[in-house]
Amino acid sequence: MGTRWWIPPLWLLACAIVQVSLIPALGVRQGRPDFVLQSVVIWAVTNGARESLGWALVGGLAVDAVSGMPAGTATLALVLVAFLSSAGDVSVLGNVPWLPMATVFVATLVHGAILLVILQSQGIPNDAWFGTLRSVVLPEAIANVVTMPVTYWALRRIASIDRPRVRMQFGRS
Repeated sequence: MGTRWWIPPLWLLACAIVQVSLIPALGVRQGRPDFVLQSVVIWAVTNGARESLGWALVGGLAVDAVSGMPAGTATLALVLVAFLSSAGDVSVLGNVPWLPMATVFVATLVHGAILLVILQSQGIPNDAWFGTLRSVVLPEAIANVVTMPVTYWALRRIASIDRPRVRMQFGRS
């Protein structure tokens, strides 16, 4: 039997496509959920840094590939958020749904701030930082908390398919 290494990248690519094309096509203007960010943060909280960094890298590359942001922007932001969201190389209360939910809210705010810094460093001006955080990032954080239980459930199903085969991590095993 071959390994199922393709499950996380396929999941993250599907999430990226849904959040970049399907959600805007439905007419959602503000408070769009970020399913890739949710997936990375949930995986960081439930499985630790080693696995979540791989998810962040693949998820960031997927978002970079399908979005209009400069190359590497989403990848860098997601890797930083995955590192900050994890509790090192341990699983912290992976079966407690409120911990990933709280972490997703805070991580969305941090992710938004990191994206603003990266975009400004690439020459894309944004003079209204507080306004952007208040009108774009805060509604996104609320949408992420509202939609996070569905993402959490889906990731628990993915993890239960065959846990040893779904590992995507950096470093030695």
